[in-house]
Amino acid sequence: MADQREERTGEALIRLPRSFRLPEVSPALSRLQKLAGESQVVLDFGEVEEFDSAAVAFLRYLRKNVPQAAIVNVGGKLAMAEKAFGGESASVSRGAGAEQGRIPRFFAGLGGRSSGIVDRVGHFLLMLSDEIYHLGRYVFRERRGVYPGETWNQLYFMGYRSYPITIILIFLVGVTIAVTSSDQLRLFGADVYLADLIGLSMLRELVPLMTGIILAGKVGAAVAAELATMSVLEEVDALQTMGVSPARFLMVPRLLGITMAVPLLVVIADVVGISGGVITASVKFGIPPSAFIDEMMNVVGWEDFFWGLVKTVVFGWAVVVGSGYKGLTVGRSAAEVGRATTESVVLSVSLIVLIDCIFAFILY
Repeated sequence: MADQREERTGEALIRLPRSFRLPEVSPALSRLQKLAGESQVVLDFGEVEEFDSAAVAFLRYLRKNVPQAAIVNVGGKLAMAEKAFGGESASVSRGAGAEQGRIPRFFAGLGGRSSGIVDRVGHFLLMLSDEIYHLGRYVFRERRGVYPGETWNQLYFMGYRSYPITIILIFLVGVTIAVTSSDQLRLFGADVYLADLIGLSMLRELVPLMTGIILAGKVGAAVAAELATMSVLEEVDALQTMGVSPARFLMVPRLLGITMAVPLLVVIADVVGISGGVITASVKFGIPPSAFIDEMMNVVGWEDFFWGLVKTVVFGWAVVVGSGYKGLTVGRSAAEVGRATTESVVLSVSLIVLIDCIFAFILY
């Protein structure tokens, strides 16, 4: 159960997880019984979105048999379910019940969700800073706490195993851009400038963006599923019990692997994407490959390749850190593993688009 205890003026706060079903009810009850004799206990239901009848029964039990426990932020579907089962919503302690009655439920729910989003963003940024610290310490100070062979395993999976799908998709993207752009260029007699368009778009935008999305779907989903399964099977807890930092032992090899794999992927993706444009220009326009390359080299420089490489490395980091965040903060059920895997892909793609927008403002 992902509950937390916070000491505030003699109170113990138990924040219940988003998925609060029968497997999470028993640990919550045990935690409540343990803390009830020590201090005033506050149970926060604000993050609960998924629940079953056991959660409703637990809530009714609290209201009837544990009057000294303060119950806060019960709203939405959970409050409706409690009412349907014949329960009566208790007022929030510390004088907040009257205020809750005056505030429309919509704004109360909006505030709770906004608070949850802020907490998750803060947790993600905290994990990102931890990963940067652990990676820098591993590279520049000490190599303990990381299994060396795992880095090469991750490089093989993220790099070599990603080549086939990357080559196929980037080549087709190059062909598609050349075909869709040719008719417009032909209207102005600017067929030769197709080389400039293909070169700049591939090196600066399309190759980094497409490679990042491919990594999000292939690498990100695998990382999230693997780490989520380890969390559910309590392997992550076992590492912490042995004094091993999961953020260092599990994430550093994956960050090193993606950092080494991305340059190799970018080089071959640039070559393949431009080759698709060269073949299309030769077949459709009759432009010789040598003329295509000469024209492209007049416009495209090494700085374009460099910035494309930098963007792709940042995208790869976003994929690994976002997937690791989802995998390590998963709930303790099989359904949560699938949810974390799906959400990791969504989060990774969203981060890639956001970072690409930031780069666009910087570079252009």
